[in-house]
Amino acid sequence: MLDKFLQAIQSRAFRITQISTGNSEDALDLVQDAMFKLVEKYADRQENEWTPLFYRILNSRINDFHRRNKVRNRHRRWLSSRDEEYEDPIQTAPDPYGRTPESES
Repeated sequence: MLDKFLQAIQSRAFRITQISTGNSEDALDLVQDAMFKLVEKYADRQENEWTPLFYRILNSRINDFHRRNKVRNRHRRWLSSRDEEYEDPIQTAPDPYGRTPESES
């Protein structure tokens, strides 16, 4: 019974998640995770409860995904901006003999 329910909602859930994440692989992972959680925690519930439970689980997974990405992007931006501002003192030090890259070629 639960198998039929999951088959019936899988394509719609995947499409919703794909639009929300913008990535098919992430969408597939999130839908799978939501399905596993539904089976693990709520398989014993009534059939009429499965749909709202599943979509609530899926929505939570999507929100968690966006929160994690926001934190990751914040750190990536901070690190990448520091990398751009940082000049390596060895790379920018003048040659003690006055040579330049152009004169070496």
